[in-house]
Amino acid sequence: MLLFLWWIRSAPPPAELRAGGARVDATPRATAPRPHDVVASSAAQRPPQSGTAAREDSLRGTDVDGGVRLDAAGRLVADRELRRLFDYFLARLGERSPEQIRADLLAWLQTRPQLDASARAEVVRLFDRYVELQRASAALGRSADLRADLQQLRELREREFGVELARAWFGEEQDYAEQTLARLALARNASLDTQTRARLLAELDVQQDPQQRAAREASTDFQLAVTQSRQLASIDASAQQRAQQRRELWGDEAAVRLAELDQQEASWQLRLRAYAQAREQLFADRGLSPQQREIRLARLLGDFSEAERRRVLTLAEEGLLPR
Repeated sequence: MLLFLWWIRSAPPPAELRAGGARVDATPRATAPRPHDVVASSAAQRPPQSGTAAREDSLRGTDVDGGVRLDAAGRLVADRELRRLFDYFLARLGERSPEQIRADLLAWLQTRPQLDASARAEVVRLFDRYVELQRASAALGRSADLRADLQQLRELREREFGVELARAWFGEEQDYAEQTLARLALARNASLDTQTRARLLAELDVQQDPQQRAAREASTDFQLAVTQSRQLASIDASAQQRAQQRRELWGDEAAVRLAELDQQEASWQLRLRAYAQAREQLFADRGLSPQQREIRLARLLGDFSEAERRRVLTLAEEGLLPR
């Protein structure tokens, strides 16, 4: 899920959501402020240090991504910029608890003079709903049928937020996912020769939004690589099969990097499963006092780094440890 969050933060906001209204402290990365936007200085865009504790984490020193936009009547606009704001704060999940992240967001909102109490409350209400959606999305699980998984996810989003808001927040990535599935189908089609596959992939590229295509090419198409890796894992593909399919789609250098990520992920999952199993055994041991159990639980975390410990504890708190 964290990988998925990383990907969706990288997608550009839809063009139709970029104009009109007043936006508070949005920080698009390569565009000048627009005439109707209200943009604070870069120093003011950093999350407040007070009320959030020292930010010794992965986002320390970064500018807030996304923002809050109000319409001409001062009402909150639930657009893609708002969701980017939520994703920015949620990127610390695993380093801070959901409650701490919510408090960080609220503290940041309280430093925005353009937002009154009603607007801040509406932002937090949508944030809470967004967090619940992420939890529900994770609970859906994954199958070997990627298209069915995508449809299930779309239905969940539309059920929770309605078609209009779901489209505003997730439309681009849903379209992109459809393109991803089409590319994967071509990559897996053994009846195609290399030239035909390359031609059909190029035809798909032409249909894609130029900004999305540029972002995909610049980032080595992260999501497609993740989706391909999941599909290869679902069929228990060998290292040789993985390398061959990745070389065909990405080239030799990217295939090597993806193989290294496979090894890192496999190592992490083994350590996480070992921790989860040992943790279950401790809770099942009725002969231990609460104090003894806490001491042994702390020892189990000794093999993890500080950042890993925060991630493990958050997974345990959310009930997401391997079973």
